[in-house]
Amino acid sequence: MYRIFTFELPYDYTLRLTSMELFFWGALLLIILVLSLKSFFVKVQGGSEGLVGQNVTALVDFSKIGETYEGQVLCMGEIWKAIADFQVSKGDRFMVSYSEGLTLFLSNNKNN
Repeated sequence: MYRIFTFELPYDYTLRLTSMELFFWGALLLIILVLSLKSFFVKVQGGSEGLVGQNVTALVDFSKIGETYEGQVLCMGEIWKAIADFQVSKGDRFMVSYSEGLTLFLSNNKNN
C-alpha cells in the first residue's frame, strides 16, 4: 500500500500513514472532541443541583415546627423531607427552591 504521509518520531521510529488512515484518525479525534465539549452544556440531572426547580407533591399535611412547616414530599419518584415557610396540605404541588443535605426547601409558587 502506498504511504503518503511520513512522520519522523523519536527513537528512530517512523510512522507512515495513507490518506485514508489519516482521515479515519482525524474523524475519530473530531468525534471525541465534539462529544467531550457537548457534555459541558448538558443540564445537571442528579444531585442537589438537579433538584432545584423540580415539581414536588406533598404526601402529608405539613406540621408547624417553630417558624416553619415540615413534612414529606414526592420528588422524582423519591420521598424527601421538606420545609416550607407556609402551610402545605396533602396533594399540593410546589417547586423546590433549594436543597440542603437531604432536605428540600419549597418556594411559595404553587403548581397545579
